[in-house]
Order: sequence, then C-alpha cells, then structure tokens
Amino acid sequence: MVLSFVYRLISRLIAAIMALFQFKTEEQAVSLKLLVNTETNKVVFAEADKDFVDILCSFLTLPLGTIARLVQKDSDIGPISITIGCLNSLYQSVQNLGFLINYNSSEDYCNTLKINIDDTYPTKYYVCAEFRDLYYPYYDLSIGNKKHYCCSGHPLSRSVSLSHFCYGFVKDATSFVISDDLIVSPHSMDHTIFDLTKSYGVKNTSSVKEMTVHVTKEKVLDLLKCSLFSKTPLTDVFLGMKPLIDRSRIFSCDVKDVISDDIHITAKLVVRKSDDVILYAQGGQDFANLIIRFLTFSLGGVLRKLEGNDSLGGIDGLCKSIADLNEDKYFMSKEAKKRLLELNVMHYYCTFLRDTPNQRKTKVTLHKSKELLDYGENIRKMILANETSTIPPMGRRFRVKVPEMYMVTDDLVVEPMMSPISSVYLLNRFKTSLDDLEEKVITIGLKESLSIFKEALNSTSALTNGLRQLLTEAKKEK
Repeated sequence: MVLSFVYRLISRLIAAIMALFQFKTEEQAVSLKLLVNTETNKVVFAEADKDFVDILCSFLTLPLGTIARLVQKDSDIGPISITIGCLNSLYQSVQNLGFLINYNSSEDYCNTLKINIDDTYPTKYYVCAEFRDLYYPYYDLSIGNKKHYCCSGHPLSRSVSLSHFCYGFVKDATSFVISDDLIVSPHSMDHTIFDLTKSYGVKNTSSVKEMTVHVTKEKVLDLLKCSLFSKTPLTDVFLGMKPLIDRSRIFSCDVKDVISDDIHITAKLVVRKSDDVILYAQGGQDFANLIIRFLTFSLGGVLRKLEGNDSLGGIDGLCKSIADLNEDKYFMSKEAKKRLLELNVMHYYCTFLRDTPNQRKTKVTLHKSKELLDYGENIRKMILANETSTIPPMGRRFRVKVPEMYMVTDDLVVEPMMSPISSVYLLNRFKTSLDDLEEKVITIGLKESLSIFKEALNSTSALTNGLRQLLTEAKKEK
C-alpha cells in the first residue's frame, strides 16, 4: 500500500513536471498564419498580431555587437557563418578584453516579449555607494560595472532598479500584414484577399493555400539571420528554402551623423609602404573607446542613418515600414517608436522616495524616459560614468590598472599595448620588414570616425579604407 502511494505520488510529480515543461514550451512559441503560393513555393504574406510584430521590432533594438554574436550561433538553417564587415573580429577582441558591449538600451521593452533572442544577462545599474538623499551632489550612474567611481572617489556600487517594463512596442488587439521581405503594414479594409494576391503577383487564388506555423526561439534566430541578407526571409525560414550567402557585405551605404560628438583623437598609424595598407593604429583609451563604441549602436538607429542603402536583406523593409506606421494609432507610446529608430544616447533619470521621515536610506528608482515620469516626484538626471572613471582620484587607496595604449588592427581587433616588446611581436605577426614600414601621426575627427564606421560595416579593412584619404593627402604633400 505504501509502495502504491509512493508510485502514485511519483506519477503525479512527473505529470506536473511534464505539464510545466509543456507550458513553458508553448509559452515560447508564437503562431503565425501564412499565405503560400504553391506554384512558386513562396510566402505571399503573413498575418500576425502584436506578439510576432513585437519580435520583429526587437531586431531593430539589438546593438551591432549583439548581432555579431547572435549570427554566429548554430540554428535550423544550418551552419551558416555571417560576417558583417569588421564587426565579428571587433566583437571577439572586445570580449577578450572583458568589456561590456552587449547592453541593449531597450531591454525594458524587450524583456516582456514572448520570444526574446537577446540572451544577454539583464543589465545592472549602480549609483554611488554613499548616495543618501535628494541633496547628494553626485549623480553618477554606472551601467553593468562596479569598477567606476564618482567624482568624490566613492565606488559606484549601490544597485538600483528600473522603474517598470513597457510590454512591447505595438498596441494589442491590432493585426498586421507582413510581406515576404518583412514590410509591416496594418490590416485594413484595403487588405482583402483579392487586393493582396493581386499586389503580390498571384494570378489564380486556387494556387495559394493557408498554413499556420509555430514560431520558436530557434526560428526567430533564423529569421534575424535571413533578414540581414535575404529578400525572402519568411520563405527561407518557414518553407525550408535554404538561403545562400554570396558575399559578406550586409550594408553598402553612406553613414551620416551616427557619431555626434566633437571628436579630436590623436593616433599613430603603422603603414606598409608597398601596398599602402594600414597594419594597425596605436592610440590611447579615447581611441579604443571610439572603436568599441561601434558595437553599441542599435541596428534600427544605424539603418535610419544610412544614405543610399542597398542592404541585401529584408531588414531595410522592416525598418522603413515601422517608420511609416502611425505612432499614435499603432504603438504603445511615442517613446516605443523612438527607441526603434533613433540612435540618440540614452538619458537616465532617477526619483527618490522615503517611506518614513526617519528612514535613513532613500529608495532610488531609475527611469529611461522623462516623458513617463510624474513631475511631482523628486527627479534628477543621471550622468553616465565613462572608462576614465575606472581610476579613483589620486590620494585614495584604491587603484585600478588600465592599459594606457591600445592597438587597433585593420580589421578592428582591439588589443592593449603593454610594452615596446609588443611592437616587435606585431611586426613578426604581420611578416613585414622594417624597411617597408612608415609611421604617420593623425588626428581623427568626426569625418574620419564616420568613415571608419562605414568601412567597418562594409569591409574587413576598416582603417585602410576609412583613412585612405589621409594617406593620399600625405603623399601629395611629399
């Protein structure tokens, strides 16, 4: 009898675990209705609701560094390796340095998605350990790093949390029509089966069929990959049409105003005279930070800044169609649409609250948008800590050793230069004689920064192609 009771108990426990597992499995899948042309075996269009459109929107929030990481993952479409200019090599080198570059500034919108392929750990935020009340003079904020210090030398180690989550981008109870190249448009009276099939080149409605697919996390990763280089990502992913990558250039474009800072950075170029190739550039922390910053730009923000873009994939159509959607009618808020399309530096605000007058510690809550705040609260704008604040002010007993000089190769591999011996090692690595080398000290401004960034998207020789004009001018001067 005891054995029977134990058996029933174990059976129920197994059933509960299986039910929980089944629940989680179903929770991570989103239904998508497709209209398929049976003659061409292509998706004509898809009908989707908020869940799937929010997932597509999340692609635009991904930092370029996160995309470089995600597209290297194995997935259902096979071992396809996607190279996005220099971003892959830059990302790997920055990972080796241990820098935080996976931070998604719109994670508060993406954390509530049914499927979120950005598997980066949730970002942690820190303020000064001595932060006490509204009148505290230092409002420094560190993102994901406890090694920063405020102006007074105190570590930024007090954890603070975001105020709330935003539950996706588009409004609920709204349906959308999505073309094979990811152009999103709201479902309306104009979208009848006859109008749509005519618009998409279907001559006979008997040649189309409806099918429902279950979109899993693996399928979403495949969709991200295909959206970067294929004009038919829905067909490729859901009808099993294995895409072929014929080149590694995802972007072919001019970039405007991506970097808005006033930049004056000194760097030394080491050039191979025989072919005018920049083997590497040497500079300080400001130079390394400039290059590493490329990985933090969001995909949607970059796409909106491109001129004459002829990207291979459907990601362009997605971005442009999202930009055309009415923000008041289809988005959760104006801020939701803004997050998808703008490349502005995030501004953070914090509010202060004491439960009782005698409470010594103040409750600090962090906000990403001033529009969402109640202006009756105590509000302060936070100042983001930068890499230079990793070293405490002189006189304090704490000390953090930070490399003073960095080397950046032509394909944007960033490495610290610790000693002159490193230079000898580099020359041996590049297999170049001293007679074939020359050095040139340059100043990198906004124009040069944009040029390097453009080539970082397009090629694996970002420095040589991005700074070629400077080399040409130097030869003319001689």
